[in-house]
Amino acid sequence: MPTLARFTAAALLLTLAACADPSATPTATPPAPLSATPGTAGAPPPTASTLTTSSPTTSSPTTSTPTPAAEPQAADGNDLAACKDADCEVDIQAGDRLTIGERFGVQRLTISSLNADEVVIGLLGSSGGLRAEGMSVSVSGTCVNGRCRDEGNLTLTPSRPGRINNMRLELTHLADDRAILRLTPPPK
Repeated sequence: MPTLARFTAAALLLTLAACADPSATPTATPPAPLSATPGTAGAPPPTASTLTTSSPTTSSPTTSTPTPAAEPQAADGNDLAACKDADCEVDIQAGDRLTIGERFGVQRLTISSLNADEVVIGLLGSSGGLRAEGMSVSVSGTCVNGRCRDEGNLTLTPSRPGRINNMRLELTHLADDRAILRLTPPPK
């Protein structure tokens, strides 16, 4: 086989070996020199066994960081005024005040305290028109100079909703410093 043909065959084998494994670095043993004696065929063409490839022995481990679950969002966001009609879902924090239409028998709800276990809601309503159900309920009426009103407290947890008159209150989410409160008006 002529020298040029052997050299081309070796180059072709190297190319094919490199294509088979893109991370491999092909190396080849050069063909043996041709014999100076006329009529001698010379060294055999390179074979696959004369080709060596190397691949990296170390691989960097891939680690995936779990994506934190997205916090639930309230339908009405932080818009506490959406609760005027007692039909809302709002994001609440300690100190927030929700003004409710007087036709529901309650004027204002105040988020007195909020922690990972419960939310305490302060109630303010017109005298004699405030009934509450739930955990740790207390309601009392007071009159000053002929003006009467009801005040009280109601505690909610995600598993224990409450009621004020016929309005339903429930926590759909509760964390250390934030909660989602859903108010549902009485059926018409």
